[in-house]
Amino acid sequence: MHPRKKQSKKWTAIPTEFLNQIKQVFQDNFKGHLEDKIIKVDGRIYPTEILLRIGINRKGELRYNNFEVSLDHSSTKQDTVSQIHIAVDALGSLVFDYFDNEDNHELPYVWQEHPFENQKIWLQYTSENPDLEAEANKLLGIEEGTLLNDEPELDLEGAEEDEGSSENTAEESDELYDTTDLDMKNPQIFKSSNKKKKKEDLH
Repeated sequence: MHPRKKQSKKWTAIPTEFLNQIKQVFQDNFKGHLEDKIIKVDGRIYPTEILLRIGINRKGELRYNNFEVSLDHSSTKQDTVSQIHIAVDALGSLVFDYFDNEDNHELPYVWQEHPFENQKIWLQYTSENPDLEAEANKLLGIEEGTLLNDEPELDLEGAEEDEGSSENTAEESDELYDTTDLDMKNPQIFKSSNKKKKKEDLH
C-alpha cells in the first residue's frame, strides 16, 4: 500500500482496534457476498493524508481485490476520526458498486479524484497480496506495529505533488502521530443516505 502524495513519507498505522471495527462493519454490510472470502483492512495516517484499504480475497487465491481511498488531511484543522469515517463510507460505496456489477465493473487502477461528502477523495484499485506485502516490509525493516514509520524510497507511479507546502510544523506532526486519543466509536457506512445515492456520488 502506497500513498497518493509523493510528500507522504512518515506515517502511523490506524490502531488495530479501529481497523477491526471497520472490518466488522464490512462483514455485516456485505455478509451475502463474503461467504467464501476473507477481508483485510489496513490504514495509515500521514501528515497531510489518510490512506485506507479494504482487501477482499477468495479463499485459496493469491490475488486480492484491494479498494483504496486517500483523503487530504490536516490534524490541526480536521478531526481524524471523522475523516476515517468518510473514508470507510467511500469504500463502502465502492465495494457495493463492485458487488452490484462484479463482472463488468470498471475499476480505477490509478488514483482517481471524486467528490464525496462535500470534499475531494481519491480512489484506487490494486491486486497485491497484503500478506506478501507484509513480508516485504519486514525485509525492509518496516514494522507495522511501531508508532512512527518511514515510507521506503520508491518511485511511486501516479503519485502526485502536494498542492501545499511539503513541510509540516512540529505541532502538526506531534498531534498526527499520537493515536492514543482517537475516539474509537464504531464507524458506519451508508449512514447519511441510501446506497444508490452513495454509489452515484462516485461516478
